[in-house]
Amino acid sequence: MNLCNNCSYETELLQQQFFREWNFSSRLLFYSIIAVTSLTLPVLVLILALIRPHRNSQYFPYMCGIISGNFVLLSTIFTMVVAENVHIVYYYFPGYLICKISTFVVNSASCFIHWTWVGMYAQRFIHVFFPLRSRRKLPRSSWNTLLIILGLSCVCQIWAPITITERHVNHENGTSGTYCAEHPYFSSSSKIIVLVESTITFFIPFMLTVLADISVLVSKVPWQTPFKLISADDLRSNNRSDNMKIVSRLNLEYAEKRRIIAIKRCLVSATFTLVLNLPNYVLQLIDEFYKLRAHEDIAVRRVFLQADAAVYILYLLQFPLVPVNMYFLRQNITRSSRKLREKTTLQQEHSRSFQVLEMSNDRVPLSTTIPSPTSIP
Repeated sequence: MNLCNNCSYETELLQQQFFREWNFSSRLLFYSIIAVTSLTLPVLVLILALIRPHRNSQYFPYMCGIISGNFVLLSTIFTMVVAENVHIVYYYFPGYLICKISTFVVNSASCFIHWTWVGMYAQRFIHVFFPLRSRRKLPRSSWNTLLIILGLSCVCQIWAPITITERHVNHENGTSGTYCAEHPYFSSSSKIIVLVESTITFFIPFMLTVLADISVLVSKVPWQTPFKLISADDLRSNNRSDNMKIVSRLNLEYAEKRRIIAIKRCLVSATFTLVLNLPNYVLQLIDEFYKLRAHEDIAVRRVFLQADAAVYILYLLQFPLVPVNMYFLRQNITRSSRKLREKTTLQQEHSRSFQVLEMSNDRVPLSTTIPSPTSIP
């Protein structure tokens, strides 16, 4: 009898401790979301205003898409967290409807952001390896590509409004909570749905991004280039052929160094985002297969609760990095635009100098002879 009483007492203590940890985790995530959102949303708007002068850049539509997608994603998370704590939205709309809409918007925005990165890196990959053919074969407008990505992202996440609903959890001390999860009717197929959704939304696009960056990084010479780029030293050695573009060796080395630095920066950025997203997606997949959130053993639920809070904070840390990545991309575009303007100005000056020289030559009569010093009396 005493043994049973001790067991029930220990179970009650574990339940109370779990409830305290659950409250602490909820408040920690609440303030983390508020802090990250308050910091990131204004900066995203600022970066969007800063890149407007580069509307003619091929990366401008993708940068706008990534910034807009992150803005929608963060705004949705912020709205849902605030609404859950003040209970205003739930007064006008049922909980299951809010779960369906929020899950669909968040997942669609995440899928759109990841595949937009892939689209931008794929376009850069084509421009590096096929610099001339890319101008003929790429779509005329990158905005059309973004619309296709957005439509496919929404189609891939259409399962959320169908299967997601509001679930209730009751504690033994009389308190209760809610969370969004699949309806029990779809519990048999939820594992396949979550696995396919995670693969399409996250794993495939980021593996393609990293592989594209590595392939561009390790390759020294573009494939099938229709022209040959040589240095001035090679030209002086009489290695000449038709259709040559002559540049100095210093310009070649500087251009190659800038290209490698820019690609390394993008590769590190993609890898960082992969590291910050990977734990959250992996933990959600494990929970879907092993039901850790509702496990019978309270010790397992406590471990899952702590791990879930930790990986979600890591997931939130990716959003402040988005403005940083956009800023560096803007810097690269600014340098390229400045060099193009300087090159165009130099060519115009050379052209004007050549025209002045031709005009001065036209004023000299053909019969004019210049006397030599010996012919002067």
